[in-house]
Amino acid sequence: MKFLITGGTGLIGNRLSKLLIDNGHSVNILTRKIKNQDNSGLKYFVWNTSKKTIDNKCIDGVDVIVNLAGSSVFSLWTKSNKKMILNSRLDALSTIYRLMKKKKNKVKRIISASAIGIYPNHKSKVYYENSNEISETFLGNVVYEWEKKAKIFRDFKIDLSIIRIGLVLSEKGGIFEKLLQLNNLGISSIIDGGNQCQSWIHIDDLVNIFLFTSVNNINGLVNGVAPNPVSFKELQNNISSNYKKPFLSLNFPKSFLTIPLSFLGLSDFYNDMIGSNKRVSSKKIQDLGYKFIYPSLD
Repeated sequence: MKFLITGGTGLIGNRLSKLLIDNGHSVNILTRKIKNQDNSGLKYFVWNTSKKTIDNKCIDGVDVIVNLAGSSVFSLWTKSNKKMILNSRLDALSTIYRLMKKKKNKVKRIISASAIGIYPNHKSKVYYENSNEISETFLGNVVYEWEKKAKIFRDFKIDLSIIRIGLVLSEKGGIFEKLLQLNNLGISSIIDGGNQCQSWIHIDDLVNIFLFTSVNNINGLVNGVAPNPVSFKELQNNISSNYKKPFLSLNFPKSFLTIPLSFLGLSDFYNDMIGSNKRVSSKKIQDLGYKFIYPSLD
């Protein structure tokens, strides 16, 4: 099959591209800057979602579009950054939609990234794909609008899959890399005892779920999380035991961050990112036959 990946030069996109090519597929990647075409199975095409421009040839022969585009949420949530986080996701989908409407194509499926940030924080509740609760926070609203926008592709009568991604573990980026860097400096830290539930997924499982979803014609919502969530403290302890034992362990009270963030108008940043506490189920994808490479943190 031939895939078109938006956000293909990012952490997930890079790993997914390699997996697809290793499995005999070809990949087109949309990027802001042209790159050398040094792989016969991989081609780059230029687009700019804020300017609504795109190389029309990117969709030629494409069977599946994987949408991973969106500004990183790992930034300070100022008013301008919030606008960028939301608009970058909506503009990417709109740009692809306009191209498909304008140019004849053979696309059969759209797989759009989403996030478990749509679920509210809860100490004990387990969230499944059919859970109706939506977090009344900035990230909850972003994910709601993101998924709503993705549904416009149903106009083309093609298949649509939406992967709600959990905390991605990779040594090459994301929160795991940041925690590992701190650990290598001899520091580990938790907030409010570190009991917040982390629904995580290893990056290799995540990209395999994208491929599994495509080749097995799985539609609708899928939680992209591992079967065994852990507390933030367990995650931190796992890093310390497997890499380098820190000489300084810090446990900050919740108020240490919530008070200054609230004063700055950034309460949602704590609730959605630092204090995220969600237990999300992987039952659907497992019932459909996916076997996790890394089902547990160990």
